[in-house]
Amino acid sequence: MITGHGNTKTYLHRFKIIDSPECPCGHNDQTTDHILLECTLLSKERDSLISAVSRTDDWPTDKHKLITKHYKAFTRFTNQISFDKLNAHNTLMT
Repeated sequence: MITGHGNTKTYLHRFKIIDSPECPCGHNDQTTDHILLECTLLSKERDSLISAVSRTDDWPTDKHKLITKHYKAFTRFTNQISFDKLNAHNTLMT
């Protein structure tokens, strides 16, 4: 998630594995920043992350702080994401 490599639609689209990088929420391309900051499908999960980070830092915080200072909360957030569910509408290219 931090490096931008992984099972996001923009990453899969870049390698022509799927047709579209658009997030199923319909608001933007599914980048790691979109997942962390904007995706409406992850509002509940993000609220927990924001709550944990906001105890000591402003939200949004930078990714470096997420993986150093807020590692446990960030890990909880990423582990709650079901990419299979989030990307259920992927259409594989033929």
